[in-house]
Amino acid sequence: MAFLKKGENMEKIEPKYIKIKKIIEDKINKGEYPSGEKIPSERQLCGMFNLSRMTARQAINELVKEGKVYREKGRGTFVSSPGFLQRNVKSFTDTLKERGFVPSTKIIEFSTVYNLKEISSTMEVPYKTEFYKLKRLRLGNELPMALETVYIQKSRCPNLHQYDVSESLYEILECNYGYKIENISCDIDACIANNVTMNIFKMHKVRALLKITGISYLANNEKLFYEESYYRPDLYKYHVDIYRRT
Repeated sequence: MAFLKKGENMEKIEPKYIKIKKIIEDKINKGEYPSGEKIPSERQLCGMFNLSRMTARQAINELVKEGKVYREKGRGTFVSSPGFLQRNVKSFTDTLKERGFVPSTKIIEFSTVYNLKEISSTMEVPYKTEFYKLKRLRLGNELPMALETVYIQKSRCPNLHQYDVSESLYEILECNYGYKIENISCDIDACIANNVTMNIFKMHKVRALLKITGISYLANNEKLFYEESYYRPDLYKYHVDIYRRT
């Protein structure tokens, strides 16, 4: 057992694997190892820091436990992406901005559709009602996080096409049409990504996605629009509060 001599620093000596873990973590926080990028292997870490293989493995294991990195068998260890928690009625744009990320949107489809039996029934409108269909890929710091498809009655938002729908839809609806979303009723399910969504989300392997379908309501409990969205659960999470009925 080693003893410190009088006058030496009495602070607890930090294990080497913790020091290496902190170095890697610092590089992740500074963006030197960005989300989705492969970090050095155990063998590479041994060469970089003059470590034993066991010490390198311990450092990576600690990062995996904390969710900072994840392993893919046969490929290596990659930097995890930041998670975003949706706790209340708030736009995707505002949620990301609050976390210091730059939100952006790619418009995949913006069209007029009708004869949508299920959606018309859900929205309690005639079968032949025309809807705007707005399909958008939502990104944070250029990282694909959500694929959203919104159906809103065309008669409710005439000339919606004249606005920049790559921006916050909530803001457009409130500022230009006077609609303020008061509550959302949604169903949350898990589904497996197919080839199309894997390509859209730039995923290297098949993963589960969070599927959310729901209706957004105005203050008078009037239905405004229907939404069907897919989220990467490692990037975006929903928080639900359940209250006792009185």
